[in-house]
Amino acid sequence: MPSLTSNRVRPMSLDDLGIDIKAEQHAAVTGAPSFDPLPKEDPALVEVTAAIELGFAGVILSGPPGTGKSWYAKRIAQTISGNADNVRIVQFHASYQYEDFMEGFMPKDGGGFELHKKVFPLLCDDAAELPDETFVLVIDEISRCDVARVFGEALTYMEVDKRGLPCTMASGSVLVVPSNLIILATMNPWDKGVDEMDVALERRFAQIDMPPSIAALRKILEGNGADAAFVDRVAAFFDAVLKLEDEAVHLGHAYFNNCLDEASARRVWNYRLLPFFKKACRLDRDLLQRIGRMWLNVVPEQIQQIPVQGPQGGGTIDQPAVQTEQAG
Repeated sequence: MPSLTSNRVRPMSLDDLGIDIKAEQHAAVTGAPSFDPLPKEDPALVEVTAAIELGFAGVILSGPPGTGKSWYAKRIAQTISGNADNVRIVQFHASYQYEDFMEGFMPKDGGGFELHKKVFPLLCDDAAELPDETFVLVIDEISRCDVARVFGEALTYMEVDKRGLPCTMASGSVLVVPSNLIILATMNPWDKGVDEMDVALERRFAQIDMPPSIAALRKILEGNGADAAFVDRVAAFFDAVLKLEDEAVHLGHAYFNNCLDEASARRVWNYRLLPFFKKACRLDRDLLQRIGRMWLNVVPEQIQQIPVQGPQGGGTIDQPAVQTEQAG
C-alpha cells in the first residue's frame, strides 16, 4: 500500500491563500473618532485627572450597564490627550490573551512564524517617539478576561516610579513603558471576572464609580422630546428600582435612550428592560413581579400571566401585556 505521505507537500504562503495580515491590523485596536472636548468642570473628568495626578497607573470607570462608562472613557481620553490620533481603543473579552495584547507569533510569507508587537508595545513606541504629548489607551470591559495574564511582565512596569525602565518580556525582547502613556478602562462591577481580578492590578488602578443618574435620565428623555408627565413617571420608576436592595437589578440611564412616549416605552420594556430584569431576577421571581408592577405606573395596561421556570419549578409571573404594533 503506498504511503499517504509519499507525495511531497508544497508549502503555501499567505499570498497563495489570498490572506493579507499586518501586525498593526491584527492587533485589533482602533483609533478614536474625534469628539468635542469635555468642559474642565465635568465631574468625571475632574475625578480622572485627580487620580492621574495622584500617581495611579490607570483609572477604571466602574458602574452598572448603561451608565455611560464607554461614552465618558472615549471623551475623557481625547480631552486628556488633546489629540484623537493619540488615543487607542481595545475591548477585552473572554478569549483575549497576552499574545493579543503584548506580543505573539504570526505567519510570514514563505512559511514559518515571526514575533510581532501587539497593542500595548506598539502604543508604547508611539508614545516614546512624542514624549511631549499624552497618549491614552482605552480598555473597554477590562474585567472580561484574566487581566494579569494579559499584561504579563508589563503590570509591574506600569507603576509611575518604574516608567522608563526596561522590562524584559517572555520572548527576551525589551519593553519600556513611557511616562506619557495613560490607561483608562471601563468595568461592570457585576461581571463574573471582577471577583477574580488580580489584587496587584486593582492596587495600581484607581476605581471611579459611575452610578446611574436620575438627572442624566431626565436629560435624555427631555432631549427625546418627551412630555413632562411622561418624564416624571419614568424617573419615578427609575428611582424606585435604584432603591431596591438587590444591586444586581440596578441599571443605567442609557437603557431609556429610545423612550419618547408610551408606545416606545412599551418596546423598550419588551426588547431591553424585561430581558435585563429577567436575568437579574432569575433566582427571585417575586422581585421580577414587583418590578413589573412598578412599570405599570409608567405605561398602564392589562396584566397577563406568563410561564416562568424558576429554581423551585415552574410558575407564572405578572408582566405588562406585550402589544404587537405594526412598524411604521
